[in-house]
Amino acid sequence: MTDKLFDRDSYIKEFTCKVSHLYSKDDILYIETDRTAFFPEGGGQTSDIGTLGTANVENVQIIDGRIYHFVENSEENVKFFTVGKEITGKIDWKKRFSDMQQHSGEHIFSGIVHSLYGYDNVGFHLGTEVVTLDFNGILTKEDVCKVELLVNKVIWDNIDVKVFFPSDDELVLIPYRSKKEIDGQIRLVEFPGVDICACCAPHMKKTGEIGVVEVVAFEKYKGGTRVSILCGERALQDIRHKLDENHAVSVLMSAKEKETAQAVERIKKEKESLDYEIVGLKREILNLKLASVKSDKRIVIFDSSLEGKMLQDFALALMERSEEFVCCFCGENGQYRYCMVSDKFDPLHYAKAMNEKFNGRGGGRNGIVQGSLCGEEEEIRRFLTSL
Repeated sequence: MTDKLFDRDSYIKEFTCKVSHLYSKDDILYIETDRTAFFPEGGGQTSDIGTLGTANVENVQIIDGRIYHFVENSEENVKFFTVGKEITGKIDWKKRFSDMQQHSGEHIFSGIVHSLYGYDNVGFHLGTEVVTLDFNGILTKEDVCKVELLVNKVIWDNIDVKVFFPSDDELVLIPYRSKKEIDGQIRLVEFPGVDICACCAPHMKKTGEIGVVEVVAFEKYKGGTRVSILCGERALQDIRHKLDENHAVSVLMSAKEKETAQAVERIKKEKESLDYEIVGLKREILNLKLASVKSDKRIVIFDSSLEGKMLQDFALALMERSEEFVCCFCGENGQYRYCMVSDKFDPLHYAKAMNEKFNGRGGGRNGIVQGSLCGEEEEIRRFLTSL
């Protein structure tokens, strides 16, 4: 069985080991070593990455109780990795350190939620974008803000983190979280005075190294609450991005950075007022356009200003002036949307013929057909008047 170096020291960046077993499948070479500092995927956290010998390790998994490092199944790697060979492993420290920041921050957050509200963390995922925590109870905005502040106070206290393997007799006396069935000896991670939880993953040695914990979102989820957080450098980058965006908004709106929401609300109301005025103007324009259209056997109108519902409204308003049908088009450069209406004939018959001729599509009922097609205006006009 592989000696898990990360169990005892999560700060090992480089180590030596011997190849104990390997096999290949498809494009992956599976390498097992006598010991490793690579954390394998598990418990909602992705595996470490780095290098093993001369090969890049992109994934580490536990398969049938054995830890395998995934490397490319290349001719070079097949020659390099032989059973018994001593090699050097190097952890991608940036990813490992970030993962430890996220995971340790999650433990503190979950521990405080549990102690304050009695809720359990029933789902945890350390993703590349955000860390999600699922609690089996409802948390309000005030609850989440309170927990966020308390978590950061624990970080500022810079307390030592304890990782230990209690005996069975000791374990029954310890009130730890996550009491799931686990094969082998239980590994506990303790943030003294805050949380004790069974966990197999690497963690920080001191809470101060987490840096900061930021709640980026929370929502009701499956009868409980899903909280999304970021920790350490990832939190700092997110905060910096939001500050930059807010600064840009404040400049564009000539507003103070702490008053951008009020400025946006003001602009929103102004836009709503202008939209209302525009609707009124469009109606006036529509009436003027209607007044200019004379009655005819077949009325065909091309007008690029007939956007959205105006296209159908305009066609319906002209229906009484036609003996057979009205067909209105909106678009440009040979790409048109159309609405064909009639209260005397079924316009679907005409529309199908037009679609076949101009590679169009559409459908409808009750005297209204809508669709789109491609063609030149004059050619479309000639076709409709000659049907």
